[in-house]
This record gives sequence, structure tokens and C-alpha cells, in this order.
Amino acid sequence: MVEVRIVFKDRETGKLRTEIVDTEDYEFTIATRGSWKMLIADEDVEFEAGEIKPVKIRRTVLPKESIMLRCPVTRHGLGYIAAIGKSGEPQPVEVEREVNYVIFKALEKGKVRKGDLIGVLNVFPVMMVRRAKKPRKIRDEEE
Repeated sequence: MVEVRIVFKDRETGKLRTEIVDTEDYEFTIATRGSWKMLIADEDVEFEAGEIKPVKIRRTVLPKESIMLRCPVTRHGLGYIAAIGKSGEPQPVEVEREVNYVIFKALEKGKVRKGDLIGVLNVFPVMMVRRAKKPRKIRDEEE
């Protein structure tokens, strides 16, 4: 048993929630076929040089049993995506998931505009070598 603390933002309240779960590591095989998903800004955000901020993106669906890797090529002249995420509870790889924001780092002063292509995801199907034990919630933890 591996007991870990999962910390995430509650979608309804916007507050951090913490759950203790029992889980384990597991292995998978990555397919040699993949796909690209465009990450498109869904809001206007002003940046100063060197500033790092979240930017909402259009809902991007990831197929179940797939992993995503951020394409390292900068796709926006202002900066690059440092991380990708989804607000709310963590989503297991065994179900269809989505991402709806990125953490963007501006290299110079400027504006990301709604509709701008700001990055690309490499999405690869995976095959589980063995089924992992589904994480089991042990308890909530108070902050």
C-alpha cells in the first residue's frame, strides 16, 4: 500500500481540497502512433516580460488510456506553455479526460488573445501492461 496525499482545487468552491488515497505505480506501453491537439486560448491575457500566468484554453478532450506530452516547440511568439491542467478532481488515465487551462510564460511584454494558438499536445495511446489498483480514497484531510 502506498498512501499519498492528492491536492486539487474544488470546482464548485475554488478552494484546495486534500484526499488521502491508497494507490500504486504501474507500467504501460506507449504506441508508436500519436496525434496532435491544438491548444487555443479562450480568453485575452496581458503579460509583462517574464510573467507566468494561467490562460484558459478551449476544452481539449483526451481519449481514455492515452498520455499527453507538451510539444517543446514554442507555438506563440510571446512565450511558451510551462504546464497543462484541468481544474477539479484528478482524472484517471482509464477514462476520457480533458484539459482546460495552461500555465503560460511570457518571454516579453504582450498579450495572448482569445483564439491564439498557444501550444500543441502530443497525445499517445497507451496499453496497460497490467491493470493498476484503482486509487481508493482513505479519507479527506483538513487544511
